[in-house]
Amino acid sequence: MSRSPLAVKLVAAAALIVMAAVPWFASGFFVMMCIRVMYFGMLSMSLVFLAGQLGMVSLMQASFFGIAGYFVAILQTRYHLPFPIPPLAGLAAAVVAAALFGLLAIRTKGVYFLMLTLVLGQLTWALASQWASVTKGDTGITNVQAPIVFGYSAEKSQTVFYFFQLTFFLATAWLLNALKRSAFGLMLRGVRDSETRMAMLGYPVAALRYVAFIFAALAAAVGGVFFTYFTRLINPHAVSLTANVETLLAGILGGINSLFGAVLGTVILKTLDVVLSGVTKRYLLIMGSMFLLVIMFAPQGLVGSTRKYWHGLVNRVLDLFGPKVGRPGTKASIETETTNSSPNH
Repeated sequence: MSRSPLAVKLVAAAALIVMAAVPWFASGFFVMMCIRVMYFGMLSMSLVFLAGQLGMVSLMQASFFGIAGYFVAILQTRYHLPFPIPPLAGLAAAVVAAALFGLLAIRTKGVYFLMLTLVLGQLTWALASQWASVTKGDTGITNVQAPIVFGYSAEKSQTVFYFFQLTFFLATAWLLNALKRSAFGLMLRGVRDSETRMAMLGYPVAALRYVAFIFAALAAAVGGVFFTYFTRLINPHAVSLTANVETLLAGILGGINSLFGAVLGTVILKTLDVVLSGVTKRYLLIMGSMFLLVIMFAPQGLVGSTRKYWHGLVNRVLDLFGPKVGRPGTKASIETETTNSSPNH
């Protein structure tokens, strides 16, 4: 079933109004959770973009997240460079790293791509842990201060930081969604469905995968910049295997084919992390059981499965009460299309 463009615009406008109103009506804790969801959500969206458009599940997106964060922290605390040089340098460094790693990653696919990104991610983590003279090892780099934006301090005001990050969160989501809906996204899905066929048609398959890999890294890097500014530190945990697995779990929970699903999965994951960890020490067992149920009964994630069941419910209601003529897939519709395509008509 197709969605009305007007309905989509109304829902988007309502969502923007709600997000803009959060700092004025919600508690400080809720605003803090929204900020966490946004920077981790950008990390999850980067993974979901690759997995959904190309079928490439990466276990190194947190590496780009951390590379950008480390550059911000080093350039600000050690070299005292003014804003916006540190974040721009961090984003550039993440893109360069993705360009280099991508030369290796795009040569593999399937489980080999998964294993290669796992190895590259672990190499990044080892570098962050052991290059103590630069990264300060497991302690990490602290006392990173958020910038002053248009005369307002994002360091002193959580509201300013919220709107500062919200702008880039929406821009990142818009960019990835625009890429999905563009001819570029269509070509990526063609590569996902049949790489051999796309190559035979003359499409530069390797170049398409390479560019998509870099765009995904850029989205993760934006999240890493805000993570470093908000937490005021960056350490090897940000690029660890645990961070990559949590990102993958958020994507699976919400729906690997949906950017909104990536954000929804992040919301649920981070909320349960805070709530359950305060209730029981065995919260990881509860979360593991929940993911097992999702994989067994909602393999398309919460967004995909909800959409599937909703469309099925609507179709059943229309079968009972609505007109069947003209509905795609019904016998009446098929007969109508056959009649209209007859040479006598």
